[in-house]
Amino acid sequence: MRVVVVGGGIMGSGIAHVARTAGFDVAIVESEARFVDAARERVERYARRAREQSPDAAEPAPIEIVTDLAGAVSGAGVVVEAVPEDLALKRAVFAAAGPAAGDGAVLASNTSGLPIEVLGAASGRPGQVVGTHFFNPVPLMTLVEVVRSPLTSDATMAAALDFCRALGKETVEVRDLPGFVTTRLGTVLMCEAVRALEQGVASAPDIDAAMRLGYNHPMGPLALADRVGLDTLLAILDDMREAYGDAFRAPPMLRQMVAAGRLGRKSGHGFYDYD
Repeated sequence: MRVVVVGGGIMGSGIAHVARTAGFDVAIVESEARFVDAARERVERYARRAREQSPDAAEPAPIEIVTDLAGAVSGAGVVVEAVPEDLALKRAVFAAAGPAAGDGAVLASNTSGLPIEVLGAASGRPGQVVGTHFFNPVPLMTLVEVVRSPLTSDATMAAALDFCRALGKETVEVRDLPGFVTTRLGTVLMCEAVRALEQGVASAPDIDAAMRLGYNHPMGPLALADRVGLDTLLAILDDMREAYGDAFRAPPMLRQMVAAGRLGRKSGHGFYDYD
């Protein structure tokens, strides 16, 4: 089966890598030719790491990287949209992919909380649209939230679950409500951690250590926020506040850090400094 990933960023390249490793024929679609080399480097970096971990494993087929979305998705069994978390941008991808994809294709969005029903409407094929929320780094994180809109068909949901499990992932099924499960709960924790730091309750390392050691979390909430990206966290909090109220009000410290360009790992500076 052919799998097409739209967007070759950190998440898209990771999804493409695990799909290729699982034996699928994989292509990545980039919006412009100038992004192709960066996408190829990300894919090759994942491949190098895989070879280092399993030097005797068979070399998987290469991943094709193209700019023709309509041509790429025409023969795909699964299309995974993995562009940045912007509703207008994702709607544009589904509006282009929907008419071009095959009749039985699964059209999936890797979103952490945007409405699947809206993306389905943009595609013109709402019954074939589902959410597949992967986690970063994709090769290491086992969970995928599979999100069903009110219009997602039984066949699409079953095919999406089978696809994710074929990648070696564990799945949870969730309804199409803002933030799903993980984003809704995770952002509250990160938001409260920022408030605690802002109020001087404890230092960033001690806040993170308290959650790692006291609750057995693998990563503290402020380190996690740096990994997610503070600009991404702020955008999610603003959307979630509109849906659920002031429990998701972004702390002033977070807004100030984003305005100053302290975005976490992606910028080299956030609640921690990175090389």
